[in-house]
Amino acid sequence: MTPPLPPCIGGGADATPSGTGSSGFREPESEGVVWGERHLQCIWADPKLRPALCTVGGAPVDVIDPGTWNGGPGPDFRDATVSIGGVRRVGDVEIHVRPGDWEAHGHSADPAYASVVLHVAWFPPRPGVPVPDVPLAILRDAMLERGGFSFDQIDPSAYPWSRGEAEERPCSGALAGAPPERIRAVLESAGRARAARKAAEIANRAALADSPDQAFYEEILAALGWRANEGPMRRLARCVPVSVLSALPSPRERYATLLGRAGLLPREPSRSAPPEWQSAIWDAAFRAGAVSAPDETRRWALGATRPANHPRVRLAAAAAMFGRPDALRRALFAIPREDPRAWAAEAVRALVDAAAPGAALLPPSPRPLRPLGAARATAILVNAVVPALVAEDPAAIRLLDGVKAEDLGSPMRETARRLLGPDHNPAALYAGSALRTQGLLELWRGRCRAAPEACAACPLAAK
Repeated sequence: MTPPLPPCIGGGADATPSGTGSSGFREPESEGVVWGERHLQCIWADPKLRPALCTVGGAPVDVIDPGTWNGGPGPDFRDATVSIGGVRRVGDVEIHVRPGDWEAHGHSADPAYASVVLHVAWFPPRPGVPVPDVPLAILRDAMLERGGFSFDQIDPSAYPWSRGEAEERPCSGALAGAPPERIRAVLESAGRARAARKAAEIANRAALADSPDQAFYEEILAALGWRANEGPMRRLARCVPVSVLSALPSPRERYATLLGRAGLLPREPSRSAPPEWQSAIWDAAFRAGAVSAPDETRRWALGATRPANHPRVRLAAAAAMFGRPDALRRALFAIPREDPRAWAAEAVRALVDAAAPGAALLPPSPRPLRPLGAARATAILVNAVVPALVAEDPAAIRLLDGVKAEDLGSPMRETARRLLGPDHNPAALYAGSALRTQGLLELWRGRCRAAPEACAACPLAAK
């Protein structure tokens, strides 16, 4: 009999209602338009729509910066800056249709929501229904007091990128109309700064662990976690060091140990985890002593991940990639670097091939998943492998010239929109270059995600 474990770690972004079921609502003033959380997120994001708000306790809410719209798991808006009753707060904002959705969606027990500084809902709280110990603001009355409001005024497909902040930032359009070579030079300079910074972080981790192999392993697992699970993956890499993982006698025991330490061992048979496969994984976990291991990774984001990005799939890749503590690192570092494009192509193949045996660890399926595809392998090159190389050889930074860009995320798009204007051509300026898209990320990290008043210190604010 399967011994009890804590529930599988969960969480994720709330789904947008697409109909009029239990999570979709019609109001008389909606004029027949079906609406849901997505519409409310648009109201919060758009200063032309967002009303003056107060908390349910009567404290005025001043929105200094609504934050970054989060398209993945976790709170709806990251790094917002608000003043509540005259007290400045910086953190996340969560949007719901009803205040009770906070508990219904499990946010009170999810550390991913620990930084929420404001909870915004359409409906006021129902009598007797508990609400979280987070400042709560209600949209409905504030919106309807304006008169003439209708949800059919909101086109959710137009958000978040076509509408900006209430006031333009000082850098708005700073590079719009500049010669393409100047734009590329700015982004490439920032991209090199990002790679150098990440290389320094990896070197520090290697020194602390007294092991470049451990530091490299941590970076690979963090990159396997993608945006949603980067933090939990890094913590797992520290909980199960590469020296411990690689000493296990079989890939299945390595996989079962990672699942056990992560709290991700399957608890009940299902179509995606048949009994025979589940039994084999649990047997391997017992042999490795990972069944009763404490969960050191806090909570994972599972609800909004695509199947190929699920932590159980990515951990199968890790189990295959780290049969020896130094094999993957040595193989990648040994690829000739004279031609950055040739190096990048060979390195992507090496990563995909190293992860491929992990497919045998996953449950049998008519359409088996690949533990690692070329797109994620490219992102791993950009975010982990090249910085690790630069930590040992600063000249390796030129390899970014040969790596294709990873998929554009929301920080990249928002930074480009601010600096280049909404009508620039990404393909001509940065979309195909890992070095330039990394530059957008570095500008975002160092400057653009800050509240607007921090813009005064940014060199790009001077037109």
